[in-house]
Amino acid sequence: MFNDDLNDFHLSKEVKDKLKNKKTLKKELSEGKTAQEVLEISNDTMMKFYSAAYYLFENRHYDDAANAFFFLVTLNPHGYDYWVGLGMAEQLKGDFEAAIDAYEMAAMLETENPSAYLYLAKCLFAMHDRESALDALNLGISIADDRPEYYDLKLQMEAAKKLLGK
Repeated sequence: MFNDDLNDFHLSKEVKDKLKNKKTLKKELSEGKTAQEVLEISNDTMMKFYSAAYYLFENRHYDDAANAFFFLVTLNPHGYDYWVGLGMAEQLKGDFEAAIDAYEMAAMLETENPSAYLYLAKCLFAMHDRESALDALNLGISIADDRPEYYDLKLQMEAAKKLLGK
């Protein structure tokens, strides 16, 4: 499946030299650069990493998928899909606390996207925290509001809320 040129995954001599210079590295990180930017990893390469992580997830290699998504969020913590992928892998491994952390990060990155709140509610319910699960669903429903792109998701959250309310 992954017959891509391995040169995409090599660091240039300049980047390797930069990594040896703690002063330069510290300066770039203090300026808010992500590890992806510091290491000069292209968005195309990140997409290849994401595809590999998703492949692991789809094939139920949840430990490996979680590690791959963790690698992605380490390189670029601003990637919503990376956090959701990490959350889903952790959730399916049964590590609900780690999944909750990942879903909360995703929710903070895309405040107008209610999806993470449904996943969050499922984890909270699995941990027998019905009240927090209901809170997550209520927040997700309010964010979905009457936006047509989230109509089906809102219906799912309302159905879950009815089940939890019993």
